[in-house]
Amino acid sequence: MKKGIVVLLVLFSVFTYAQSSKLRFGVHGGLNYSGLRGYTIPSSFEQQYDESAAFAYLGGVSMEYQLQEKLSLRVELNYERKSQKADNSMEIRFNFDEQPQVYNFTTRKNYDYLVLPILLKYSFTDKNSFFVNGGPFIGYLLKSTFTNDLEIPNFETPNEDMTKDSKKTDFGFSAGVGKNFELGNSKMIHVEIRNNLGLAKINKNDVWNGGHISTNSVNFIVGFSFN
Repeated sequence: MKKGIVVLLVLFSVFTYAQSSKLRFGVHGGLNYSGLRGYTIPSSFEQQYDESAAFAYLGGVSMEYQLQEKLSLRVELNYERKSQKADNSMEIRFNFDEQPQVYNFTTRKNYDYLVLPILLKYSFTDKNSFFVNGGPFIGYLLKSTFTNDLEIPNFETPNEDMTKDSKKTDFGFSAGVGKNFELGNSKMIHVEIRNNLGLAKINKNDVWNGGHISTNSVNFIVGFSFN
């Protein structure tokens, strides 16, 4: 990830000497709908454990340089949480002479990343309203946690730090579609839907059925930019 930050600084230096009208800076944020893939849950667990994608958040800064009339290079540095939830069902018997009690609860796997996407952006209209973009991304894991909302009387269920069980680097390909809204005075708001397909294996330990863990997320982004 240090190399990614160096690349960002180099690009910033180059762009600073370019024509200011071709360079835009921005901030953005939004929702992140993400999940994990690469493995299957054994059928014997399906009644007690059901995984699904979950919403989280992201935010970051951007630089965009106009290469041609409708083509630009966009570089971002984002903080992004990739999360997956699971609905759990567990029976607990506190006394042998009593019936077991069923507890339903939700667990979450959270992966907090610093992500560097490098995107080529193509705008379809003269006013640069509708656009598509795509390119590689690299992510550096800051922290990974396993949380739950299980509540059992007189029993503590602490959250677990899983950072040591996950690889530090994630990488893949991003592609998105969006629209710009010009505000005047070289200011602009944009909205975008972007998919990030992780290609790296991020787990260190074995997972179910000999599979692996890779990320996948969909971003719902709102941003503001200026030059």
